[in-house]
Amino acid sequence: MIAIGAPEGVHPAVRRTAPDLADVATTAAAMLADDVVLVTRDEESRKVARSARLVLGPEHVGLLHVTAPVTAWAVVLSGLASGDLPASSASAVSEAVLARTTTRVLLSSVASLDRPAPTLRQHLGSYLPRTAFVVDPDRGTVGRFSGRLGIPDGGDLLVVARSGRAVVRGAESELLPREPDVDLGVPATSWRAARWMEVSTLDGAVCDVAAGALSARPEVCDACGRDASVTCVFCQVADRRARPQAPGRTTPVGPVPAELEGAVR
Repeated sequence: MIAIGAPEGVHPAVRRTAPDLADVATTAAAMLADDVVLVTRDEESRKVARSARLVLGPEHVGLLHVTAPVTAWAVVLSGLASGDLPASSASAVSEAVLARTTTRVLLSSVASLDRPAPTLRQHLGSYLPRTAFVVDPDRGTVGRFSGRLGIPDGGDLLVVARSGRAVVRGAESELLPREPDVDLGVPATSWRAARWMEVSTLDGAVCDVAAGALSARPEVCDACGRDASVTCVFCQVADRRARPQAPGRTTPVGPVPAELEGAVR
């Protein structure tokens, strides 16, 4: 597995590269004795991964794009790096880990926040001194900070990323249930605020969540025959049983009338 654009501090078993085609292609080429999955989070890295796959050939290079905050991505990478997991399980493990991950973001301002969108009152409140807001990216909610982040106690992994300046007065570590296992420092994020702190935690043990994803009966990719979840990371082909059918359309049954043969439908 290669995580393109991953910050320092992620699981030590994760191969990190910059979003640079030459760097990615060189790193992946040295690993092509086995299947390799290129994991991305932003669109720039995703484009590089697709280009690298074209250069190296699609047979043994898979693509997995994870849409998640950077701390949640770090949790996913830990899940993918736990144990000797088959490369084809990357999508299933990623989905299982994200389903058990809680993320909260503490922001000094939501004036520039667009997803989730703040209310007008929250937008105006951002210009007042000593205000802070808590964002729940999973539920798409924004709330006024009242002294709690809402991060649950326990969990096998607690990951933190933060700006250089504290969002609220006092020790921000007091807002956490315990000392973080991973501190990503100040990675590039989409939080457009002068001061911010992002926290993600996993409910349960990383190895147990990954093992649970593998224990589920896998589907088989229609194209390459690998075990796959909804979409094969190597062929990028969705499982036909999971493909939604457009409303009002049905599969034709029986012969086509002679007057319609050759017609464009």
